[in-house]
Amino acid sequence: MTAPPGNRTVLILADRIHTLTRPGSQPDADAILVRNGVIAAIGPRTGLDVEATVDDTIDLRGATLTPGLVDSHIHLTEWALARRDTDLGATESPEAAARAVYEAAPPAHGDWIRGRGWNPHRWRAAEPRRALIDSLIPDRPVLLQSHDMHALWVNGEALRRARIDAATPDPQGGRIVRDDNGEPTGLLLENAAQLITRSLPPVTPRAAADAVAGGQAVLHAWGITGVHTLPAIHIAEPEPLSVLEAMRSQATLRLRVLQHIPLHQLDDAIRTGLYSGFGGDWIRVGGVKIFLDGALGSRTALMVDPYEGTDARGIQVLDPGEFRYHVRRAARAGISSTVHAIGDAAVGLAIDVLGDPANRVEETPHRIEHVQCIPRGRAGDIGRAGITASVQPGHLITDWRIADRHWGPDRAGRTYALRTLLDGGALLAFGSDAPVEPADPRLGLFAAVARTDLDGQPAGAWYADERLSIEQAFMGYTTGPARASASRFAGLVPGAYADIAAWASDPLTARPEELLTLDCIATIVGGEIARS
Repeated sequence: MTAPPGNRTVLILADRIHTLTRPGSQPDADAILVRNGVIAAIGPRTGLDVEATVDDTIDLRGATLTPGLVDSHIHLTEWALARRDTDLGATESPEAAARAVYEAAPPAHGDWIRGRGWNPHRWRAAEPRRALIDSLIPDRPVLLQSHDMHALWVNGEALRRARIDAATPDPQGGRIVRDDNGEPTGLLLENAAQLITRSLPPVTPRAAADAVAGGQAVLHAWGITGVHTLPAIHIAEPEPLSVLEAMRSQATLRLRVLQHIPLHQLDDAIRTGLYSGFGGDWIRVGGVKIFLDGALGSRTALMVDPYEGTDARGIQVLDPGEFRYHVRRAARAGISSTVHAIGDAAVGLAIDVLGDPANRVEETPHRIEHVQCIPRGRAGDIGRAGITASVQPGHLITDWRIADRHWGPDRAGRTYALRTLLDGGALLAFGSDAPVEPADPRLGLFAAVARTDLDGQPAGAWYADERLSIEQAFMGYTTGPARASASRFAGLVPGAYADIAAWASDPLTARPEELLTLDCIATIVGGEIARS
């Protein structure tokens, strides 16, 4: 799995270059020399040893260059396919969501109807029920995924096809929500959603590749040159490695991909000799994705203490002993663990197990995905154990009110604690969690720096001491992901891939609100313009 040979020498000119190799690094550079897709030299134009055989010059004078951005947590294939589903994120009630799906439903008889993004926290505690959809679409299966991807809302026909009724038991790590008579209401939480998704018709590899190609162009428009893509907990998708490898073999893949593997494929990975870091210039194997809990929005994140005003502590998706067993056997095979943990109880368990020296993986560090609520007094343990904190700052925009409501001030103060993590020595790798949130990295940059929603609330920032500088936020999208994937080179340095984002203005001197409208005027992958 190697990149096609470029055999080109390219000179890139700009006004300013931020290498982001370390905090405060600001070389006197306005030119980059690229040979065969790799940076050969960087510095003042007058000081570069430019050969007469330069094949091309990319003149970006007037622009500021940074390393290309990396989305460290995206469900790439699922996000690309979900762009075709009805978006329910703005609906204000279950009734409005059901009506939106009905009006957008394609005419084909019998096909599944899909929607995504419904958010119960916009609905004033109203709960979605199958009857709302059945009254509009009684004869076709409907599947609507929640905003946080930890719940499905379906109609009666979907339940019938999945053979779910009052006698169906709750699966381990999941719950079928039921009415007073024990009948399923159409809401399925965590692992219970898999009872539905196994009935979905398969997506062809060609359709998946076409969707990813379309999504790739969107990512390039935002300066994204790489992704760390993860399997989602619910929705089945075509085998992503085969889809991506087909694109690579046809030279249509223009993103650097770190592909994490689902837990159910761990045995196969060990048997075939895969390990974290295996691969080439375009596709590399990451860690094994393991889920410990649910999400804040659905109140299934696993907490030490109950949610405010309740006795509930969330859902433990995986038994602790089973978790330790999987991490240990993966580590022995050279496969690191990539662990979904949101609540403080889940994060604490992840720190304990991943931080055990017996579970160390030399090449690629273990990761905790989300790290939303840090256990009291344990932020420094993440850095000391060498665990990557893979955080999606954009969640803060929609989650801060929910965290205040469900977790209260003490726990909310330990939520999205980016400065605390950084000061504790943790490596930060930022991403979007698309399709849960938009893939636009400008939202994450803004949230990490401003710590408000898009309306500027709360006034003065939500736990303002946890704000990052713009440079630190950019490093979370550039050098952090490179180090988290055990890349030899982080930042714009000789020997690194010439993956570059060019901005119309200097993003490191922007005001926080200006980050939302940053204009990426060119994205360069391997020394070639991918988007301009």
